[in-house]
Amino acid sequence: MTGRTEIRVREIRRRTQRYRRRRENRVLSSLAAFSLFLLAGIGFLLRGVQARGISAVAEGYSSVLLRENAGEYIVVGVAAFVAGVALTVICIRCKKKRSTRMENAEDEEAMK
Repeated sequence: MTGRTEIRVREIRRRTQRYRRRRENRVLSSLAAFSLFLLAGIGFLLRGVQARGISAVAEGYSSVLLRENAGEYIVVGVAAFVAGVALTVICIRCKKKRSTRMENAEDEEAMK
């Protein structure tokens, strides 16, 4: 390749990496926003579930929870767990895609 072609190829690769980083930043920002909204929603749900006087009970807290309104606590706990698992899976997939893209780019560079 000539010098000008190499410069153009480097510029194309640099721009491609910049666009990929922007896209990854957008994905991470949207995941962070989703997590914050989820946390706010869980807080909103728990505010309606909280009963007066439960915080004053020092011993036997679990028996108080099982006596009344335990169903809502269970639903919120399961929903939080499912959301955490889904968020983890999404992050792992994004990381795998990024690493395979980088490996493919390195392989293409090595072939040239």
